Amino acid sequence: MKDQSLISSLLGERNSFVLIGLTGRTGSGCTTTADLLKKELQIPLVDEVNYKGDKYFKNMDRKRYGIVREYAVNNNDAFKVIKVSELISARVLALGVNEFSEFIKSVVDKELHQKVEQALENINLSSMRDSFNSFEREVNYFLNGTTSKEHNLDRLNLNAWFDVVIDFTKKLKEVLKSELGNSYVQIYQSVGDSIRRTSKILPNYRSERFEPNGLFVLPRMINRIVKYYRFIDKTSNSKTYLAIDTIRNPYEAKYFKDRYAAFYLVSINAPTHDRKKYLQEKYKFTLEQIKNIDAKESGEVVNKNLSTDAGNNASFDKYDELIVSNVKRCIEISDIHIFNPRNEPQNHNVLKAQLTWYLSLMKHPGLITPTSMERVMQMAFTAKMNSGCISRQVGAVVTDANFSIKSVGWNDVAKGQVPCNLRSLDGLQNFSSDTTYSEYERNNEGFRKVAADKYIKIKDLAAKGRNLSYCFKSIQNEVDGEKNQVHTRSLHAEENAFLQLAKYGSSGIEGGKLFTTASPCELCAKKAYQLGIKEVIYIDPYPGLAIQHIISIGVNPPALIQFRGAVGKAYHQLYEPLMPYKDELNYLSNV
Repeated sequence: MKDQSLISSLLGERNSFVLIGLTGRTGSGCTTTADLLKKELQIPLVDEVNYKGDKYFKNMDRKRYGIVREYAVNNNDAFKVIKVSELISARVLALGVNEFSEFIKSVVDKELHQKVEQALENINLSSMRDSFNSFEREVNYFLNGTTSKEHNLDRLNLNAWFDVVIDFTKKLKEVLKSELGNSYVQIYQSVGDSIRRTSKILPNYRSERFEPNGLFVLPRMINRIVKYYRFIDKTSNSKTYLAIDTIRNPYEAKYFKDRYAAFYLVSINAPTHDRKKYLQEKYKFTLEQIKNIDAKESGEVVNKNLSTDAGNNASFDKYDELIVSNVKRCIEISDIHIFNPRNEPQNHNVLKAQLTWYLSLMKHPGLITPTSMERVMQMAFTAKMNSGCISRQVGAVVTDANFSIKSVGWNDVAKGQVPCNLRSLDGLQNFSSDTTYSEYERNNEGFRKVAADKYIKIKDLAAKGRNLSYCFKSIQNEVDGEKNQVHTRSLHAEENAFLQLAKYGSSGIEGGKLFTTASPCELCAKKAYQLGIKEVIYIDPYPGLAIQHIISIGVNPPALIQFRGAVGKAYHQLYEPLMPYKDELNYLSNV
C-alpha cells in the first residue's frame, strides 16, 4: 500500500485532474464526444473498431490499443461537461427581453424581424429570466465573478441554476429552428463575437469600440466553474475530470493552455462529405447555410472582409481576427486530433477507441509509445519552428512507404538569404545591408514609400525591444493593389522538403508519404502528385482547391488523410513516462 501511494503521489495532478477543451467544425462531433464523456465510456474491443470494412488499428497499434484499453477498463471515469453554448445562454438570460430581441433583429434577415417578439414570447423568456435571476449568489459568482472566496463556494448550487439555463437553451434552439429561419448557430456565433468584441451583447456590435477584456469574459466564466468543481470534488476526495464543449476561438483556448498543465485542446474531425450530410439530415441546414458557417469558422469571412450577418455589415477591422469563431486556427493549435468517421451512428466505436487511447495517457503517461503517424508528424511540427516566416510557420516531412524519414522542410527563404523575422523596417530605411535587402527593396520608390509609412506607424516599438520585421509580399501587394502569392520570398515547407531530396540525393520516394502541418497548396500538391506520393497526411481541415482540383483527378491520385494523434507539447506529456515503467512495476509489486 505504501508503494501504491507513492505511485499515486507521483501521478499527482495527472490522475486527479484533467481538463479537455473540445474543438471542431460544426457537425464534426464535439457534442457527440461530450455526451460520450458524460458517462463511463463503453470501451470497444479492438476487433469491434472498424472503418470502411477494415480494422481501424493495425500492426503494432493493435497491441498499443490493447494496453490502453485494459488501463481504461479499470480507470473509467465520467466527465462533467461545460457547454460554451449554455454559458452564452446564461449571458442572454441576463439581458432584458427587448435587448435580446433587438440583437436578434441585427443578425437575422429582415423578413424575420416581425416574428422575433412572438418567438421569444412562445418560450416565455420573461418568466425564465426571473427564474434565472432568483439564483442571486450563482449569478454574482459564475456570471460576474463578484464572489471569489473559496469558503463561499460550498453555498452555491450550480446544478440547479444551470437547469434553468439548459431548459432555456433547448427551448430557444427549437424556436430559432422552427420560427426564425434555423438561425441558432448564426445567432449564437454572433452573440459570442459580440461578447468578445465589446464584453456585452449589443446589436450592431461590429460598429462598437473594441474592448480587450471582452476576449476573456467567456473563458473566465468557464474558469470559475472549473474552480467550483475542483473545490467541491476536493471536499469529497473525488477526482475532477472536465470537458469544455465547444471552444471555437483560439485565444480562449490559449487562456486555458496558459493556466493549466492538465489542459488538452482536442480537435474532433469528420470527413467533409459526411459532416455536411449529417448537418443536412439532422439539423435541416441548407448547403448555403453550411457554406456560411464554414466560411465564418475558417476565418475566411474576416480575410475577405465579408459579413454573413444581416445587420452587422460594418467593415471588418483588425480586431475581428481576435474575436471571430476561428475553428481553423483552433485545430491548428490543438494538442490531440481525433477522427470521427460519422459512419457508425449506433456505436461510435472509432471515436470511443481514440478517446480510450488518449484519456488513458492523460491519466497515466507513457503506457505505450507513439504511433508511426504521430512520430513523423511530431518531426514536421518541430521542424516548423525553424521557419523565419512572420505570417505562418509550416513544417513538412517526406517518408517512404514504411515511415522512414527521407527529408525534412519548413517554409523559409532560400539558403544564403536572410529570413523575414531577422530583417526590419528600420534596417531597410537605413540601407544597412546590400545582402539582407534586395536591390528592388532598396531602390523602388513605390515600395519604399509604403514601407516608410508602415515604419512611421510602428517605429516606437523599436524602443521597447521589438524587431520591426515586415512581410515583403504584403507590402508589394499593397503597392500593386492586389493579392498575389507569387511575391512571397519563402519556399513552402513541402517544396523545401522535396528540394532536399534533389539537393542531397535520396532513394526513390514513389509510393511514399508527405506529412505537413498544413494542407498543401495547389503548387505543392502538383509536385507531390508528380513524385508519386501515395499519401498526404495533413492537420489543416480547410484544404481548399488543392484537394478538389489538383489531387482528386487522374489514375493514381494520392490518398488524403487528416492527421490523427497527439502533437507538440502533448506528444511529450502523453508519451513520456513519469519514471521508467520497470521501476513503477517494481514499486507496485514491492520488489
